[in-house]
Amino acid sequence: MRFYYLDPGLKSNAGHHASTCRVVTGELRRRGIETLIAASTQLTPELATELGASPFFAVYTYTPQHPDPIAGWLKTFLEGVAMTTQDLARLPAPMADDVVFVNSAQPTQLMAVMTWLNGIAAESRPRVVVEFGTDAGVNLTRTEAGYTLEAVDPRENPRSVLLRHVGQNIPPEFRRNLFLKTFDAGASKIHQLLLDYEIGVLPLPQQTYGLARKKAQGSITIGVLGRQDFDKGYQLLPEILPALLARHAEINILVHNANPDDMPPVQQKLREIAQSDARITLDEGPANSTHWQGLLAQSDVILCPYRSERYLACYSALAVEALANGIPIVAPEGTVPHWFVAGHKGAIVPFGTFTAPQIVDATSSAIAQYERLAVAARAAAEAWNSQDRKAQLVDSILGTLPIQVAAAR
Repeated sequence: MRFYYLDPGLKSNAGHHASTCRVVTGELRRRGIETLIAASTQLTPELATELGASPFFAVYTYTPQHPDPIAGWLKTFLEGVAMTTQDLARLPAPMADDVVFVNSAQPTQLMAVMTWLNGIAAESRPRVVVEFGTDAGVNLTRTEAGYTLEAVDPRENPRSVLLRHVGQNIPPEFRRNLFLKTFDAGASKIHQLLLDYEIGVLPLPQQTYGLARKKAQGSITIGVLGRQDFDKGYQLLPEILPALLARHAEINILVHNANPDDMPPVQQKLREIAQSDARITLDEGPANSTHWQGLLAQSDVILCPYRSERYLACYSALAVEALANGIPIVAPEGTVPHWFVAGHKGAIVPFGTFTAPQIVDATSSAIAQYERLAVAARAAAEAWNSQDRKAQLVDSILGTLPIQVAAAR
């Protein structure tokens, strides 16, 4: 058996792509399974060497839309499918006992994989697992009866429309070979509605780095970590940080942004704030595995000032990292990060509305309760790490672990 790890979004240490690759391919190689890693052609030489990956896919997973105001989204999709299909055709020919895993796919990658599979004789088609790592591109609204789902104008976000289109074109015979999954039950339900295709749930693989959590005495460091964007509330930090520091003279704040060039005005404002207050540390740029572990080790509370609508049916890898490493978090109420941490008896202080004052109040509450939260976080981490999460994920991809179908919330 040969394992094909395909990720056109893998280009640097920014975001979850590199960490997921480390987890999956590290476990595969530990088992002695031959593994081929095909990444974006933008893959950095350092990461290529570390992972043993090849720059391969010309079309990046998150390619910006063509600027045409009417059909730019469609042009981007069609061209992306054609180019990605051509790249897939350059892979070593798979056999029926091989396994293909596509990490954090978008509709473009799924359609290209289907086209590629269609060109392989049925008896030679490998097992293919496609994982969706982002939301389905729909508007979700909470109601008393649950949630309402509404498609978005494809000129703004074409993901839901394209998922619907791709789902209508999946040949029935592919159900024997093509397995679609997410890391969250709610996300799987929404993708299943759009694609009209069974969507499984993958086990989350994050586990502790063996970090020693700080005791209650001494100053507390609030960590804001990862790849930042507007849905993650990064634009609120220039208001949040001074307010927190005004209330709590004893704390420190660590702000990490893996892609500081994505939000220049916000980043510049944070640089100015950090220059005027030594309690703020600004860490700019992607973090490799060692650096990331250091960022987590410095953080006593993880702040996730996220927009709740974005995380109603989308998991947060950072929230899982926090749970696995015994770190209390602050996150939006009624979202996947909230349900996940609370469901595993972790330490979380939720905030209500997506406003700086609400987020500051919740973070202040976490600081006031830190001793109790730290104890709960450690207990939850010990329970979480009692299982081999990495092995469970790889078993699920290989098909040796039954597909999980979670009950409705």
